[in-house]
Amino acid sequence: MSAEPDWGEGEGFVPDDAPWTDEDFVTRDFRREDAPGLIALFRAAVLETAAAHYDAAQCAAWAAAADDETRFTQALVDGWVRVAEDSAGLIGFAQMDLPGELSMLYTAPRAARCSVATALLEDMMPLAEAMGAAQIDAHASAMARPLLERFGFKTVAEESVVRNGATLTRWHMQRSVHPAGSGKSRKKR
Repeated sequence: MSAEPDWGEGEGFVPDDAPWTDEDFVTRDFRREDAPGLIALFRAAVLETAAAHYDAAQCAAWAAAADDETRFTQALVDGWVRVAEDSAGLIGFAQMDLPGELSMLYTAPRAARCSVATALLEDMMPLAEAMGAAQIDAHASAMARPLLERFGFKTVAEESVVRNGATLTRWHMQRSVHPAGSGKSRKKR
């Protein structure tokens, strides 16, 4: 899906020229030139932040997903990606694939616990609706699971996946596109 979708201006849609903003960062649509920075961000998030929940071998195996930079970049191009950036550069990204699968959500270690993932998830909710998804699926790491629960995601199953010889635990989670009372409301500035 590298072509730009035609979503119109429906309620809840976040147009590219009106990004969410916080005191310290903004979110916007992905641009191909972001790919090298997002690859580095992905590796840092997995190798540094994930180390609180996974051992070194698991983190190394997981981070190896970015070793083929061409393939990783194509995965970004094939989905709908929002990025977060501050004055120093990229600090997070989230990707939604059809039909409503939250496939990636990563925050730079220097921006962890600074509402970056929350802002990106809030960008993803109207995107899933614009895609026509009735529900959103995610395969959450131990880091992402608590945030997704705050957004109304429910655990469907605990899963074990093998990445480059290492077994990692993750959780298949789902939520309705319109769950009552889920998520936090941010103000657009």
